[in-house]
This record gives sequence, structure tokens and C-alpha cells, in this order.
Amino acid sequence: MRTILILIKKEFLQVFRNPLLMSILIVAPMVQFMIFPFCADYEIKVLDIAFIDHDGSRITQDIIHSFDASDIFVSHGIIQNKKDAEKMIQHDKIDILVEFPNQFEEDLMNGEATRIAITANAINTTKAGIGVGYTQEIIGGYMQKFQEDNMFIASEEQIPARLNLSYIYWYNEQMNYKNLIVPGILVILVTLIGCYVTALNLVREKEIGTIEQVNVTPIRRWQFLIGKMIPFWILGMVEFIMGLFIMKLVFGITVQGSIPMLLGITAIYLLVMLGLGFFISSVSENQLQAMFIVLFLFIIFVLLSGLFTPTEGMPQWAHYTNYLNPMSFYMEVIKKVVLKGSAFVSVQTETIVLSVMAVIVNTGAILSYQEKSK
Repeated sequence: MRTILILIKKEFLQVFRNPLLMSILIVAPMVQFMIFPFCADYEIKVLDIAFIDHDGSRITQDIIHSFDASDIFVSHGIIQNKKDAEKMIQHDKIDILVEFPNQFEEDLMNGEATRIAITANAINTTKAGIGVGYTQEIIGGYMQKFQEDNMFIASEEQIPARLNLSYIYWYNEQMNYKNLIVPGILVILVTLIGCYVTALNLVREKEIGTIEQVNVTPIRRWQFLIGKMIPFWILGMVEFIMGLFIMKLVFGITVQGSIPMLLGITAIYLLVMLGLGFFISSVSENQLQAMFIVLFLFIIFVLLSGLFTPTEGMPQWAHYTNYLNPMSFYMEVIKKVVLKGSAFVSVQTETIVLSVMAVIVNTGAILSYQEKSK
């Protein structure tokens, strides 16, 4: 035990004596944590829209003017022909084009089927999808009001049933993207501290030759790894706790579930990442190799974690791959505990899986290091 404590003290001294390393470990992640959520914005602030009106009726004019009341849409007015509209879309001057057919008002008043064509610039699929949704919402709202205002002209047999919809969004009432992206970015930063920094730190000692000095001492390999691991584990936990405070003070996001339970599961997740970092360092000859391996795995972990795209929509092979992705299990814990306030019974499967991963990865790291140091 005394040997491990001496190694921990030595590691902390190395960290605190290196201002650059301290900045990488603490300052840079916190700055990134406060900046990234404002950049990774799922909300659409501005949509450029234009219209082609083949009907020129009062109703089409009213629909066009209804877009002026929206803070999102910037109207470019009526375009005379489809060719000019296509050029504007091609040059990214408009995002949405709404086209009204001939006899639109007449067909509408006669109860006949009619259609409004909506064309979206889908070079940005997210923007196009949200833009079409907003457009349908405004047109649908106008048509509902039109139907209510003109109900008296229909015979009793023609009056359709009226249906009013109300929406309740559980766990994210305001549909604020920050409630999802902020905890997710905190997961990413904790992962980088656990895996990336530790991998580079151990490989650096290989390059400068201090590992060879350790190998000729009576220190056991597992003692050396634990002595290297605990300081970064502590720093990772400190960073996570600081992230929770920033999440509350800056973004107004409060952990709905048990904070001690969340810290406990985070501690297990950090052990997985630390073990993975040490394993990567043991199979890498230099920092460049370690960096490429970590970034390769990191990109896969993030893309499959469910932060940017729901895991339910992924192909079956991605679901199988995710069983090896610790970030996907931890991301699920973060969502359930932070947003839903779930109890341990709801996250016990993820906790067990992360615990098993921690044992396997760290055992592999020790065995690999022993093999390399022979």
C-alpha cells in the first residue's frame, strides 16, 4: 500500500509541475464544456422561404402573410417561375419553396382535393426536415382556422369532426436541445480524460525511458498501473463534479436522480476508460500511435453512443457493435438519471455491464503491460 501511495504522490507532483498538462486536464475541458453546447445547436434560428403562387387568390395571400408573423422564417416573397426558384435553391438563397396550384381557392371552397407543393433544400437534412415541419405547422394552423371560420357554409352532413390536440413532452417540457447535448458533452470530456490523456501519459514515459527504470525496481506491475491510474481517476471525478456545477449554474440543468448514485457509476465508467487508455499505451510504441488508436475508437464510441442520432434507428450490426461500446451504456445512464430521475433498478443492467468491462479491460491492461515489460 505504501508503494502505491508513493507512486500516486509522484504522479500528482508530475501533473502539478506541468502547467500545460494541468491546462489539458482541467482548464481546456471546462472551457470546451461551456462553449460546445452553444455550437452544437439542434435548433433552427432562420429559414429563408419563397413562394410560387399560380392561383393569386385571397387565401394564398393570407397563407403567405401568415409566415411573416414567424420569427424563424425570412420571406423572399413571390417568385414568378420555377426556374428562378430552382436557381435560388441551388445558390442557397432559400431553404423552403412553397408552390400553390391553379384554382387552389376554388377547389378548397368546393371541398375538392388540392395540394400545396413544399420543396426543401436538403443539403442539410436536419434543417430541411425541421423546415418542412415548421412550414406544415403554419399552413396547417391556417387551414384549421379557415375551416372553423367557414364552417357555417357547410351542410350538417359535411361538417367534419373537430379534433384538438395537446402535447406533453415528458422529461424535456420545453424541448430544449441543451438538456440532451450538455450531459452528452460532459460524457465526452470525461471519456477523453480517462482514455486519451492517460494513454499519452504512459507512452510518453516509454519514449523518455522512465518506464525502463521502473521495470528494474521491485515495484510490481499492478502496483505501477494502480499508482498511475488513481491520480487520473481522481482528476476525472473532479472534472465531472465541476461539470455538474457548470451544468446547473450556466445551463440550468439539474440532476433529477440521485447524485451519489451517478457519481458511483461515473467512477466505474472512468475505470473502464482508464484501463482502455493503459491497454492502448501498452500496445503503442509512441504517442502518435496511441493518439490515432484512441481517436479511432473515440469516434466510433461517440457516433454509436446515441448522443447525435438515436440508437433505435441504427442498423442491427450497429446494435451488436454497441455491446462493446462502454460510452453507449454510460450515455444511457446519464439520460435516465439526469433527465428522468431514474432509480438504480432502471440502470442496474448498464452498471453491471460497465463493472464487467472495467474488470476485463484492466485485467487485459495489466497482462499486456507485463508481457511487454518482460
